[in-house]
Formats: sequence, C-alpha cells, structure tokens
Amino acid sequence: MTEGRGQRAEGRGQRAEDRGQRTDDRRQMTEDRKQMIEQRG
Repeated sequence: MTEGRGQRAEGRGQRAEDRGQRTDDRRQMTEDRKQMIEQRG
C-alpha cells in the first residue's frame, strides 16, 4: 500500500519535471526569436 503511494508521488514529480522542461524549451524559443529579429535589424 505504501509502495503504491510512493510510486504515485514519483509519477507526479516526473510530470512536474516534464512541465518544467517544456517551459525551458519555450524560453529558449523566445530567446532564439529575439536573436533572429536583432540580426535582421
């Protein structure tokens, strides 16, 4: 019983990690776009 609860918590942590990764990717995309605009200007 306790084991299942631990696994569930682990899955929740993994999901939060994935969400953080997605946020990092979005931030990177924004940085790339900013640099492209600067180069064009």
